[in-house]
Amino acid sequence: MTPDTPHEARGGNSSEATSSAEGSGSAYGSKRRRAPNFGRRRQLRNRLLRAVLLLVLVSGVGGLTALFLQGRDERAAAEPDAGAEETVEADEAPDAVTETAQLSAEEFESTLEREGIEVFRIRGARTSSDDQGNVNLSQVEVAYPQGDDHYSLRADGATYNEETKATYLQGSVSLQGTNGLAVDTDWMELAAGGMVLTAADDSRFRFEGVTVQGDDLRMYFREEIARMGGGVRLVSAEEPDAGVGSDPSRSVSLTAETLEHRWHAGIVRALGGAEMRLGRFTLAARSVTFRESEAGVLAGLEARGEIELRAPLAAPERETGGTGRLAEESVLVLRGDALDVQFDEAQFPSRIDLSGPSWGGPAVLRIDYGDGSQRRIRARLLKFSFLEGVLAEFSSRGRVELHEFVPGRERPLREASSVVAAGRFDGEGVLVELSLGGNVELTDRSEATVLARADEAAIDPSTQRVEFRGQPARLVHSQGELEGSRVLFDQANGCSEASGGVRLTLDGSAEADGGALPFGGVSPSEGGAFDAGPSVITAGEALLCEAGESRFRDGVEVRRGADLLAAAQLRITEDRHRMVANGDVRTIWESQPVAGTATNGETGLESVTERWSISAASMNYDEASGELRYSGGAVAALGEQNLECDELTVETVPGDRDSATGRSQAQTLFCLGNARLHDIGYGRSVEGDRAVYAFAERLIRLSGSVVFRGGTDELRGPGLIYWIDERRYEMRPSGSPVAGAGDP
Repeated sequence: MTPDTPHEARGGNSSEATSSAEGSGSAYGSKRRRAPNFGRRRQLRNRLLRAVLLLVLVSGVGGLTALFLQGRDERAAAEPDAGAEETVEADEAPDAVTETAQLSAEEFESTLEREGIEVFRIRGARTSSDDQGNVNLSQVEVAYPQGDDHYSLRADGATYNEETKATYLQGSVSLQGTNGLAVDTDWMELAAGGMVLTAADDSRFRFEGVTVQGDDLRMYFREEIARMGGGVRLVSAEEPDAGVGSDPSRSVSLTAETLEHRWHAGIVRALGGAEMRLGRFTLAARSVTFRESEAGVLAGLEARGEIELRAPLAAPERETGGTGRLAEESVLVLRGDALDVQFDEAQFPSRIDLSGPSWGGPAVLRIDYGDGSQRRIRARLLKFSFLEGVLAEFSSRGRVELHEFVPGRERPLREASSVVAAGRFDGEGVLVELSLGGNVELTDRSEATVLARADEAAIDPSTQRVEFRGQPARLVHSQGELEGSRVLFDQANGCSEASGGVRLTLDGSAEADGGALPFGGVSPSEGGAFDAGPSVITAGEALLCEAGESRFRDGVEVRRGADLLAAAQLRITEDRHRMVANGDVRTIWESQPVAGTATNGETGLESVTERWSISAASMNYDEASGELRYSGGAVAALGEQNLECDELTVETVPGDRDSATGRSQAQTLFCLGNARLHDIGYGRSVEGDRAVYAFAERLIRLSGSVVFRGGTDELRGPGLIYWIDERRYEMRPSGSPVAGAGDP
């Protein structure tokens, strides 16, 4: 609704305040946020409305004054010395109206009765007339009973002009009435037969403890419009500067360039830069409009242009720390270009709509917390709902932007964008839930920077946990990129939980600090530099922490190049140098052993890449020590050779990261406890207590009660050497020198 332009209105400036409280501690503590109890301010709103409506009462009394002045002029001129009482029967018989008049040059009095009850009386100390058609009355007194209420009007003088039908009251014009009604002005004029009323500048109204003061009061009775301009101010008796013992929480004030009341339409407007305070709630805008219902109660409020609404979200706490000051509170701030408020039958606010300029710019919801932190939401449209006058929920749409600030940081601690957003407040006004929907993008800078993309996000303001949902939701972590149908990020501990098709891509570059599979992923980059490539972990559930242990479960698979680790559960330690897998562990990895020669030096052997497949109940890899250990019954397969034992350990040596084979290099494999070697291609097997595989030499040594079986043959001894490439074996005493590849 665009308000009409008032007469001689000047452009106003709306106030613009920004809170910047300083503090320390947690960014968003729940004790610092409470809802404004709009319900307890219901009576103040009614008082504000009634204070403006008293303008109609003034017009009624003034109009009746003009009516009786108009009816008395001829009698005053014809009978200037008459002192007898005159009784006139009214034309409207059903109302049984009786009018009496007592006229004299020194005294004038007229009364109006209805069914024997006096409803109006006007008197003056002296009456006179002139040849210009003016009828004058001095020391005017008007009594205006209205049932249990009573009103009276006094003025030093009154003049009525027969030709213009105008009435002029002047000299300390005062109206008194019940409920503390008082109107004081220097003069008052009724023109156009009483249809237009004008009052002096700096007129003052008081009603039920509320005072209205302004210039150039005008009432147009045919149009049913009343206006007061020149800088209108409305204050209540409880305003802080009203005196000792006043209650600021119950004060009300309104300032504007022009105040306009359309009483038949039930509309009151404050125009030309309005500022309103209701208790501890403040509103500034270019214009503010109140709408009444048919029952005469407040039904709605509209504000337009450069709006700023501020309301506390928490009551001041008791004094702490001996400072003598109240603890800082949280404040709700709304900023935009169009604000619409609806009230229910109990005069509680039921809905608030806030939009930006011409629906093209942002509306802003901002919460300034007592510790100096701030949460800000920008959107094209913001909607708020209430429960018995207490803020309950809000929703927004149209390119929503979220920013969260904390003291000591120039950049936002968290920022996000989405298509829509919604929030929920508890019974005390604490924001307990914040959700984003549609193309959600979020950046968190609490520890290492975290980036997230999802279809939906739910933020818990008290714990600072964010739940992302999508197909899939993606979170870029310092350790890599995490995906899942549900990802929960905990800002407090820097951990992320994921479920539903979890996929984590760990950074496996040369600069990465651990966290990749052992030995694998070699892929020479341009110039032959080392490029390990990423490790990809898939699982049903995952927990990934910035500073702490990361865990995966439910069908875990880790792939890096051609390497694979599969297990029921996987743990990566906080330092990223150790991996622990449990439950049906299976690994496939390629090893680049140290280049070597045959043991006898006669036949040189090139370094060969070996592809190992190892299964066990559990696996433990320590990158720092270069040890890979399988336990709980291990089976290692290399081509057609299978090696089984109770526990299998692989020792490695660090690789040269400047070379194309810069990965860790396997050096020795130890198979301890019930060691068994099976050569599937030849149907041979060897059993012993211990087996050791030397990667550089590509041979296996078995020791401790060795039993060799080949077909129907069986051979026992203290030790055996098996050359993998030639599939040749030799039984040797324990501790004897290694035989060369060409030995018989």
